[in-house]
Amino acid sequence: MTNLLSIITINYNNANGLLKTIDSVLSQTFNDFEFIIIDGGSKDESQLIIEQHNSHINYWVSEPDLGVYNAMNKGLKVAKGDFVLFLNSGDFLHDKNVLIDVFSTVKPKDDLIYGDVLLRNSKLNSERVQVHPEVLPFSYFYKQTICQQACFIKRTLFETIFYFNEDYKISSDWEFFIYAIYIQKVNYRKIDLIISVYDMEGISSTSEFRALALKERELTLSNYFSLFKDDYKTFTSYSSQRYAQLKQIENSVFLRKIVSVIFGFMLLFLPHKKT
Repeated sequence: MTNLLSIITINYNNANGLLKTIDSVLSQTFNDFEFIIIDGGSKDESQLIIEQHNSHINYWVSEPDLGVYNAMNKGLKVAKGDFVLFLNSGDFLHDKNVLIDVFSTVKPKDDLIYGDVLLRNSKLNSERVQVHPEVLPFSYFYKQTICQQACFIKRTLFETIFYFNEDYKISSDWEFFIYAIYIQKVNYRKIDLIISVYDMEGISSTSEFRALALKERELTLSNYFSLFKDDYKTFTSYSSQRYAQLKQIENSVFLRKIVSVIFGFMLLFLPHKKT
């Protein structure tokens, strides 16, 4: 007998976050799921926490892996649910009724079901809701993606399309989503619910992260969507900090006056052409 859902949690040296995730999963009023934890051989108390909850975990392993997507693929290869949800350590479901609210609406043709996600950064004491659109134009993925913590994916898609690309460090889920949606034409559907709370602490806010994500996404576009690569580069340049500053100046009467005065002052010192 298979479950309707496989929840896959990957973890490495994040015992406090793992406990938060486990408590969230076990508090659900929905129970037609299996719970899988893939730990990367943590040196903290993660394994002890897993062992303490062993009776509620269908499968777990603690061993070195080759990175995030290798760990996620490990989870996929032992999963048996009709759908999978990736809920990494530190992330948690928004409330105890989320799963029952989602799966009370499942339709036979559903391949991807997704909702919204609450993005939280405890270090910065900030949070905001990322609202995904009901219709996903290709241009949406130029800057965004569907947050995997808010997405329920038909498990067999990984067998018929491909598993996560382990050569990537950041953007393999982005690659999977755009290939599945725009090449395989899978059936997707938006649910008007906040599914999970996503822990944004870590590398996602660094310039190194953004540069690597951009590089991996450009490689995906070259491999599968070469006609869109130039458009993507143009769009990302329009999304740059410098472009945003220029737009801010353009939209502000006060800033335009300041810039005009500065340029006028600079022109006083430029050599003039003799007529």
